[in-house]
Amino acid sequence: MRVRPIDEDGLRQVEQWLAADPVGGAIFGGFYGHAVARWTPLLQAPSRHGWITFDETGPIGFIDLEILDDEAEITYYVCPTRRGQGLGRATLGHVIQLSTELGAEQIHASVDPTNDAGLATLRSIAFSEHGTNEFNETEFTLQLNG
Repeated sequence: MRVRPIDEDGLRQVEQWLAADPVGGAIFGGFYGHAVARWTPLLQAPSRHGWITFDETGPIGFIDLEILDDEAEITYYVCPTRRGQGLGRATLGHVIQLSTELGAEQIHASVDPTNDAGLATLRSIAFSEHGTNEFNETEFTLQLNG
């Protein structure tokens, strides 16, 4: 798996994935379902980064990373046709690498409690679980070794 910075074609790909994915669309569609209009302006900030993940067969998903005060806030997505292949774990490997390279000391993630695969993936990589937030999402953190 590799990553490349997200561009307008990648943003349109995100919109297409979420439009065709009832589960992912329900969780992420409000914001990322309109990625061209909503994510593009945010990517102008030096603290905000986006990547498309891909391999030899094509695009896999996306990573959204924002670093504030040495903490990386992450969102990642694997498209439905590529799920169940260990790509979420591989994606998180890139998230950890990119976060470290960008100076983060901690990664924070919030996961919808119905996203069993996402919860299992974060737990398998030793993210610490911290209960639920005000949006009823499960909170996780991972301390990075600088």
